[in-house]
Amino acid sequence: MENSNQYIQQRVERLTQQDLNRKPNKWIAQMPQCNCAERVLDIACGLACESIAWARLGKKVTAIDFNLDLLIAAKKLVTSQGLKVDFVVADATRMPFRDSAFEIAFSDALFEHVPNWQNIATEASRVLSQNGVFFVRTINRHNPINPEINHCHLYPWLPQSVKAPILRWVMRNKPAWVNYTKFPAINWFTHRGLARFLRELGFETFEIFDLVRKESTSQKRRSLFFLMQLLKKFPILRYSVYPLMPMVQILAVKTCVQEQVVTKAAEEPAYAK
Repeated sequence: MENSNQYIQQRVERLTQQDLNRKPNKWIAQMPQCNCAERVLDIACGLACESIAWARLGKKVTAIDFNLDLLIAAKKLVTSQGLKVDFVVADATRMPFRDSAFEIAFSDALFEHVPNWQNIATEASRVLSQNGVFFVRTINRHNPINPEINHCHLYPWLPQSVKAPILRWVMRNKPAWVNYTKFPAINWFTHRGLARFLRELGFETFEIFDLVRKESTSQKRRSLFFLMQLLKKFPILRYSVYPLMPMVQILAVKTCVQEQVVTKAAEEPAYAK
């Protein structure tokens, strides 16, 4: 319980006004579905900063998290902003919502913490309406910098037989290294592998390279736009920049419904423990 309280207190203390004033996820916001979407689902909302951003746009936002105390803190923040968000204590692998209940869903920094992360994606597909948008941001296996366990860089590249005892030692002796969470990161993902898994669920997938538009690029970065065009046109070149990216970001659009999903073996796994 002590670590749980420290975790929430640390999250609140790190919160800034910029977090509360952030705009909605720009990759989702630029999709045409965003204009007519009404119902938004924030999966593992934490302090609900992203929920606040979507509520400001007038969307009907539902935010779920497994941690009741975290939701209580999030509700106080939402109330302080004069906004309304529906908070639900729920397991992201078994969501208590009807089919096709939302037009937009997103999950930020969750997949890496959940052993059966595949169920989150399956549930997102179920609760999204046809043509709905699902955005996932999670840890990049290709990047050697480890933001999940302080002082343990290169950790994602280690074999599971080495990672397991390291994590046990950290959880027992250095809980601050994992920011006092009870659920440290155990999965690391690749762009291609995660996108492949989502396609098997009936999604059309896009990496951020596919979504960058010149008109939405800042003046400071516009001079580098030609590089983004190259990465968009020649996907093989993306492997040269994957190690520089701390996160895997995939935007997926639900294009078909599958009654049963069979995950096929792939040359490149979606994640590595």
